[in-house]
Amino acid sequence: MELNEFIKQTIIQITDGLVEGHKYVSENNFGSGISDSSGKEISFDVAVTSNEGEKTGAGGKISIANVFSAGANGENTTSLTNVSRIQFKTYLHLTMPKK
Repeated sequence: MELNEFIKQTIIQITDGLVEGHKYVSENNFGSGISDSSGKEISFDVAVTSNEGEKTGAGGKISIANVFSAGANGENTTSLTNVSRIQFKTYLHLTMPKK
């Protein structure tokens, strides 16, 4: 999954959950619902992994992070895995529907 799609889907699912929760609380007379006057903070801590590799020959392989080479049945594989960590915060402000 691309990073932008992950962030988008996370925000959509949080929003849908808050709206559905608000609706449930209001419709069942459990209170006035969710108050969001100051916004909700969403913190992301994401590890982004990229793999680069080169393979020659044919057969099975075993690859482990960073630089590792293993071969079977005449196959040679070299793999490089890069992991980057991204941390950021954003705020979500919602206007909840009235009853």
